[in-house]
Amino acid sequence: MEKMNFPKGFRIYFPLILLFLLLVFLMPRSPKFNYDYKKGSPWMYETLLAQFDFPILKTDAQLLSERAAAGSSVIPYFRNDPDAAIRAEKALLSVDFGDNPSAKNEISGAISSIYSKGVLDESSTHDPLYGELGPDDVIYVQKDKRAVKQPVSEIYTLEHARKRLGDVVAAAFPEDDSDSLCTTLGLKDLLVPNLLFDRQTTEQLHEESVNYISRSQGVVRSGQVIVSEGEIVTAEIEQILDSYKVEYESNLGYNGPRAFQWLGNVFIAFSLVLILFLAILFCNYRIFDQYNKYLYLLLIFAI
Repeated sequence: MEKMNFPKGFRIYFPLILLFLLLVFLMPRSPKFNYDYKKGSPWMYETLLAQFDFPILKTDAQLLSERAAAGSSVIPYFRNDPDAAIRAEKALLSVDFGDNPSAKNEISGAISSIYSKGVLDESSTHDPLYGELGPDDVIYVQKDKRAVKQPVSEIYTLEHARKRLGDVVAAAFPEDDSDSLCTTLGLKDLLVPNLLFDRQTTEQLHEESVNYISRSQGVVRSGQVIVSEGEIVTAEIEQILDSYKVEYESNLGYNGPRAFQWLGNVFIAFSLVLILFLAILFCNYRIFDQYNKYLYLLLIFAI
């Protein structure tokens, strides 16, 4: 069996080093969106189809507009105090209704109905943070560890709650003056606001609504036509193309440290050159002595 020797001499390894460097620099490092387009100009390429699902990103102008709108509209947050109704019911038990004890049940039912909807203090219906609360506005009310939106029109102010209680007293005692009777029996003092304004949570929700606005609006599905050949690039198409470009370069690219990417390319290029060298060595090592054939083989490999 003929003995195989590793080739010696710089001229054998120098072309391999050049081939290695060539492969390193020829390897792709990041994808490029090879389309040039401008709003108002025709699409000069073939019909472009989405290769994957991607979100349509909002423009900077849209984001600024939405943040401004969110900053100008604040929904106040209130916490429900369940003890307010309990205190009112306990205080009602000690009230003496004289010859009409059945009125106590009617008034108790009215108090329960009022507190089930909620009672706002007049001082909390206007705040510098959110302005004046009107009947068309809504508020957040936390009940049983859940925050729900509730129209202000369905909630009592303290003034309206006392008027509602006065109407019930007037119906129970038609021959007496309801205002005087409520004052004498202390019924108006039974009602206190049970929806308490939470400024800290309101400010936190306001800040989140401004800072956490979604950057996307809608989705383009894989295979969907983005723009057809010869079609005029409108503002809407340009926005979709910009979104596709961002997602394309992010989806197909590498977002880690650049040094790791270079190391990976170096490893792959070295492996390819080593495989070629070993293939020549084990298959026909005499090619190293036929320098022209050796260089020709490296050239073919590089191409």
